[in-house]
Amino acid sequence: MILVTGGMSGIGAALVARLRGRGEAVLVLDRHTGADIVCDLADPAAIDAAATRVPALTGLAHVAGVPGTLPGKVVLAVNLHAPVRLTRLLADRFGSGASMVAVSSVTAHRCTWDEVRLRALIAGAAESLEGAAAYEVSKRALNLWVQMTAAALHPRVRVNSVSPGPVETPILADFEASMGKDRLDAAARLTGRHGSADDIAAVIDWFLAGDSGWVNGIDLKVDGGFHAIRAAAALH
Repeated sequence: MILVTGGMSGIGAALVARLRGRGEAVLVLDRHTGADIVCDLADPAAIDAAATRVPALTGLAHVAGVPGTLPGKVVLAVNLHAPVRLTRLLADRFGSGASMVAVSSVTAHRCTWDEVRLRALIAGAAESLEGAAAYEVSKRALNLWVQMTAAALHPRVRVNSVSPGPVETPILADFEASMGKDRLDAAARLTGRHGSADDIAAVIDWFLAGDSGWVNGIDLKVDGGFHAIRAAAALH
């Protein structure tokens, strides 16, 4: 069984379609009606209750996330503290050879916090941040947590993250508002288009499948080459 959070729309829905298309048993956790487990990931008590309904797992994809247009407290709760809490509650449900993937963001690389402060945040330290700042901090902390968790769960569970660039999903307009439409449009001009939900789902699927069995503890940037193209242009 593979658990997918945020599986009712965007990247999560594309991933669920891929997994079910190849015959995987999938459990969808989402705040929207129609999910197998309806859960508001901003609510720790709801996460605790949801975890009691999850069976043994071969995989877990933390896809659910919110943009920086929401209050910073909510952004940190959903993007960082929810995956940390849910994983802790489900750690004993993973069988040997299981795989976990967290969806991060290329904006994580804009965060300048040092590791000490990030570790404190992961552990539950309170921080008061505006939504946009909280978004990049949450994703940078998520990347660090992925590395920590890969070490903690080795060798039973592989843990990796995927960092998309701009993606055509229902919340793209929110990212344009919080990050700047001009910036996102510039990325699309360099790469030729924004990513699709399935572009990202395909990479998550690869991490969940056996063919990636020797890949563990990394963050994979999936941005259509934007950062490479921009860096190359800066050299000329």
